[in-house]
Amino acid sequence: MSNDPGGEGPDSLRSVFDRGAEGASEALSRWLGRPVRLLISAVDRSDLSLAGDLIGPADDLVAACSMGLSGRLDGMLLLVFEDRSGLAIADFLLARPIGSTSEWGELERSAAMETANIVGCAYLNALADAIPDGEKDGLVPTPPEFRHEFAGSLLEFALMDQAAEQDEILLVRTEFVAGPELPSLRWTLLFVPGPSTATTLGALRAGSP
Repeated sequence: MSNDPGGEGPDSLRSVFDRGAEGASEALSRWLGRPVRLLISAVDRSDLSLAGDLIGPADDLVAACSMGLSGRLDGMLLLVFEDRSGLAIADFLLARPIGSTSEWGELERSAAMETANIVGCAYLNALADAIPDGEKDGLVPTPPEFRHEFAGSLLEFALMDQAAEQDEILLVRTEFVAGPELPSLRWTLLFVPGPSTATTLGALRAGSP
């Protein structure tokens, strides 16, 4: 795994994802009616073949929301929560005492998917702002899909289509901070770019306009 240096210019990948986190924080705060923050600790690149090691042991239960990209740019966003953290965030979003929820029911899944929609769109908007004007209409996300299963099975399902065309994955390590009532919780955003998106990201890493 290699760490993207980021922060070296207005179009660096780290800067793009930092702007996405700011946008997601603002949108989540408006949605919840209280201040929350997403803080990025690292933006890493890894071979797709090593993706299973990025979110923990293959036999750990995780919750995840996936969003595909279609249009001129392609790929997949996958927001992954360790099971306990995901349920704690669901409690917070549903205004319940933290620790109340022990399983993923319809309301909890809906809260997770709405969170993924807000966060994913914020990151995509930041990416759209960084690419050439002629390509801004190329980011078309699909509605989020929720999955609750073992980490190994999740990644095999979510990434098998991309594996045939792309061998790199972006890992955005993110912390959810919501005040004293909810301890800081970490989630993982996996971004698997398709071929056309990978070309654009390569230009961003190089600091191209």
